[in-house]
Amino acid sequence: MQPLLYICHRTPYPPNKGDKITTFNLLKYLADRYKLYVAYFIDDRFDFQYIKNINHYCEDSFYVDICGRSQLVSGVKSLLLNRPVSIAHYQSDALKKWVETTINQHQIEHIFVYCAAIGQFFDNIDLSNKKSMIHMADIDSDKWRQYAENKPWYSRWIYEREYRLLAGYEQKMLAKYDACAFITDDEANLFKQLSPPELAEKIMTVKNGVDTEYFDPEAEFDYTDKPSTAHKLICFTGAMDYWANENAVVWFCEQVWPKIQPHLPELKFYIVGSKPTEKVKSLANIDGVHVTGRVVDVRPYLHQSICAVAPLQIARGVQNKVLEAMSMALPVVMTSMAQEGIELPKEQLPLVIDEPNQFAAAVRQLVKDKNDFLSSKNRQWIIDKFGWGNALSPIDTVLD
Repeated sequence: MQPLLYICHRTPYPPNKGDKITTFNLLKYLADRYKLYVAYFIDDRFDFQYIKNINHYCEDSFYVDICGRSQLVSGVKSLLLNRPVSIAHYQSDALKKWVETTINQHQIEHIFVYCAAIGQFFDNIDLSNKKSMIHMADIDSDKWRQYAENKPWYSRWIYEREYRLLAGYEQKMLAKYDACAFITDDEANLFKQLSPPELAEKIMTVKNGVDTEYFDPEAEFDYTDKPSTAHKLICFTGAMDYWANENAVVWFCEQVWPKIQPHLPELKFYIVGSKPTEKVKSLANIDGVHVTGRVVDVRPYLHQSICAVAPLQIARGVQNKVLEAMSMALPVVMTSMAQEGIELPKEQLPLVIDEPNQFAAAVRQLVKDKNDFLSSKNRQWIIDKFGWGNALSPIDTVLD
């Protein structure tokens, strides 16, 4: 097998949240086809224990510890360099040197980069004689634009600056690599509209998949952490230090939960995910709301839920939390933002709701009349549409 250099912005293991699910399955897919040389950043000390798991898939690996790296310091550095904060935060001279040495030492001619901010490590490397691909997942700059629209006036300029600088950097990456991938057709088409027409053919879709054997209601779960079986529950899953997830559960608890809880006092809402912010933790003071923090396995919470909710107000790309809940044979009440790029089956579409009263009514109805038909339909639809092998196969058209 030929050597390939794969770099991503976060430890590609364990596959327990959004981007790490994607980067881990990319790791497995590429390891089946190439001799892998892997580099990544560790931003959570919990992930040091998984270095050996990653090494199982590659010839050599290199990581950069940024657990103590402050976003504030990165922000100041970005101001001095007139670069996006996202780029400054991942800057590493050691990794830059490792990349150059590894390419030369192993004569690497295949490059795969995950996340626009990581493209910086090839800024001074000529890729014209190599096969190269960058997977941006979604349009990060547009996410910052959305943040700016939802922030108070005194901080809005920070987000607008990041949006403007990052948008320019994304175009630089498009020009440099042979192909630029996004998770959904909607993202790819939007980026084509934002890009020079002569570069549009480089833009493609590489969709996410779901490990349907893992997210299976009949599978064996790790019950180290588990919800109480004494009451009915609904749940939200996701990394709770991510602002879009924080914003989603705050909106749900403030706008929707008060319209559910008085009618169903026995029902509990579980917010399941690592690193909850102080704002998220404070939601546990609301009657019926539980904030778990990091759990070993999210599946017991999904398995015991009547439905999952995905009330995102800001989103880009496909929401893994939606796909995983459907794979666990759950109906999902979600906003239109959360269903973007999924092309849901028609049976699930009535549960795509943006108005709080209707959102609450849909949850109440599901609790009252659990829809077993929709649950089984959702799982079968995921099995048919979202296997990882098919999802990642477009990569071969670029790198082979």
